[in-house]
Amino acid sequence: MKFTTVLTALVFVTITKGAPSDDRIYGGTTVTTAIPYLVSVTVDDQHVCGGWIYSPDWVVTAASCVYGISPSQLKVVVGQVSLIQTDVDEQWFSVFKTNIYEGYDDTTKLHDIAMLQMATSIPFGPAANNILYEEPEEVTGTPTKFAGWGGTFEGGLPSTKLREITSVTVPGVCSTYTAAEFVSNYMLCAGSTADTSSPCHYDEGSPLVQTVGGTMYAVGIMSKNKGCGLGAQPTVYTRLASYYSWLYRIGGAQPTPAL
Repeated sequence: MKFTTVLTALVFVTITKGAPSDDRIYGGTTVTTAIPYLVSVTVDDQHVCGGWIYSPDWVVTAASCVYGISPSQLKVVVGQVSLIQTDVDEQWFSVFKTNIYEGYDDTTKLHDIAMLQMATSIPFGPAANNILYEEPEEVTGTPTKFAGWGGTFEGGLPSTKLREITSVTVPGVCSTYTAAEFVSNYMLCAGSTADTSSPCHYDEGSPLVQTVGGTMYAVGIMSKNKGCGLGAQPTVYTRLASYYSWLYRIGGAQPTPAL
């Protein structure tokens, strides 16, 4: 499974020789240890999206990641850093059921949120833990963090290494999107104000995280943008504060994250 991925990556590097480096296209920094709440969502054992741990039995991702896909094709990987090497804390979990938000629009990505029920519970530990999600909205202007295995340029394959960027939430309407593309009650924007770092394809489903009062909270889910590395054009995230009752109804109350 991972051997096949390595071959694909090697072919890709060969045919794109001379392309700019990761830092100049995607930006961000390489992460060397697993982020406990972050997961890779795979289809037929290949990474397609990110996601985050809601509880031992539930993972949250974007609806666009699992729309039209059978649960039997899905797996969730926790404790992962590299997509081509088996990490020491890496664990794979089958998906029992997918719950896509009612009214999800696959064209505009409105209501781009889904919950995956695990076939077996995720054991929590240093490399696997949930992140809190609370009803209060994100704090505008407070820096956010985002991590994933997205492509390092538009149209590229997933990054083989986990990477992280820092963004700032943008208040109000995203001016680069039409009213149909950006619905502020259910979406939020975040973009880099310092460089060209941005999420890319295969980052969908990963959480936008804010630290408030010393506690990390998931405030958004990466849904869409208008290209990678365009720092002036914010990425659109599903606004988690708008889905509090739905998350609670499907997944129940969240446990307190282990220290």
